[in-house]
Amino acid sequence: MSDPSKVDDAILSFTLGENAEAIAILKKICEESPKCIDAWRALAEVNLAIGEVSLAEDACRNALEIDPKDLTSMVSLARILVKKGDKKGAEEASAKARILGWQDELAQEK
Repeated sequence: MSDPSKVDDAILSFTLGENAEAIAILKKICEESPKCIDAWRALAEVNLAIGEVSLAEDACRNALEIDPKDLTSMVSLARILVKKGDKKGAEEASAKARILGWQDELAQEK
């Protein structure tokens, strides 16, 4: 598994406006640890922020392949699809996110 501090380094780079550095770090993590959902999530968000919607969607879908029930990734996918103009896809992702959120709430109540 990848070192979580590397994802933090990428987030810091992005926060400082070093987008290319952030993407390079995240891509390297994803190559070395393809099951690192945090890196895929971050890569999706960075790409969305810089307007690379298709790349953001690809990264987000990779995160969802790792964990199809990941609420954070499903919410991101909905946001990405809105930006992409895919209203139907965004509505479906939003509905799935709501269900995942409810399931999470119910699980926490037990």
